[in-house]
Amino acid sequence: MLVTARVDVRAQPAASATPSLGASPETAAELKPGTIIGADNVGQYARYVPAAAKFAVAHGFKMRTIPARRVEWSQGFQHATEKYAAQVSLDSDGYLKNYVAGMPFPLIEANDPAAAAKIAYNWHMGPFMPDDFSIAPWSSNAYTSNTGDALKIVPNSDGDYACEQFDFLRFAHRTDVDPRPTIGDNAMGVEWKAKCNRWITDVSGGANEGAGIWVRYLDAKHPDEFFSFSEASRRIRRTAVNLDYPNESCRGCHQPFWAYALPKTENYLYRLLGTTTLLACLGADDEPAGFKSGPDGLTLGEEPFELRHAYILEMRPRFPESSVAGGERTVVYIDSEVYVWLAAEFYDSNGLTATAIPLWRMRPSSEGGSLFDLAGSFYRPENHGSLFRSLVPAHNEFHQVIDSNSVTEGAFNPLMMQH
Repeated sequence: MLVTARVDVRAQPAASATPSLGASPETAAELKPGTIIGADNVGQYARYVPAAAKFAVAHGFKMRTIPARRVEWSQGFQHATEKYAAQVSLDSDGYLKNYVAGMPFPLIEANDPAAAAKIAYNWHMGPFMPDDFSIAPWSSNAYTSNTGDALKIVPNSDGDYACEQFDFLRFAHRTDVDPRPTIGDNAMGVEWKAKCNRWITDVSGGANEGAGIWVRYLDAKHPDEFFSFSEASRRIRRTAVNLDYPNESCRGCHQPFWAYALPKTENYLYRLLGTTTLLACLGADDEPAGFKSGPDGLTLGEEPFELRHAYILEMRPRFPESSVAGGERTVVYIDSEVYVWLAAEFYDSNGLTATAIPLWRMRPSSEGGSLFDLAGSFYRPENHGSLFRSLVPAHNEFHQVIDSNSVTEGAFNPLMMQH
């Protein structure tokens, strides 16, 4: 269904029966709150279940349906939207113009030729973006199912890696932590910086690959920069990079960049394929989400899902010759109220290569409204059988803070990586 009406992004549209792309043509059963979707009945609700969730359900994951909720933006984000949105537009290249903070485009005319780009900017600048974020450690874990029992999950430690401590700081577009909307004069024109202080092969320590700092600039045509530190050579290397969307060869393209440090909006061309209603997890019960441990080992758990209205957005590299991932096309499902991504499908010239869903968790903002953090995810490469990945806080103890004002500019000095 193509969108033809004006959309107020503050209102969550009523759930419709519109199927998502690739949905089952079979008639869907009525989905009532309280329904538990598992391997035995997922076919009845297939039109609402993203592909990566279907894979997880087939291996024991359960989706507990709850009533759809209105999710309040944080008060700081709401105030910034009211103050600055009227001045925002797109320039002749389709790049964001006169944006300061808050939602760039709180009203979208869906028949606007620029609707897709505006939705993309709302996603990348949306109310789930923190002003600062820190977690120690943060890991990407690989799993397979037991060959004799598809419901038993086997950790694949050879495919694991972790960041000992990951920090993120917004220098511009700040809405919830002073100083707002910019840190100082921001003479270098930085949008945000992110840092992993040490990559480790497992959450308990072990071999490491040094540190790294990513820098995103406000200038749409300025590439991201990466400062890498090698513990072996004790040298810092500065390179221009393109943070691509997920793919099998680039471990960092899915983790952690699709949480907060999203791919650079201006590196892609967008097309609005339509809208749909699908089940999504915005308020996970557990963190890390999606797993449970028991006497028989590790299995997939149960999390709450609700029907959400989503834009179906296609993104293709604007400059394919500079795309390190080699991907040609991504279809991402964007919540029309809070602009978090709810599901994604990744393609190359041979077809579908991977699918993914996030498991978000909401927490209250200090000034009212909600903040989000990525409590878990399922990322499944299509040609690897039962192998999948999850981006989660480490399975052992972890420490996490959002909008705490505890992440400072000094944490991103490349010279500090040498100490």
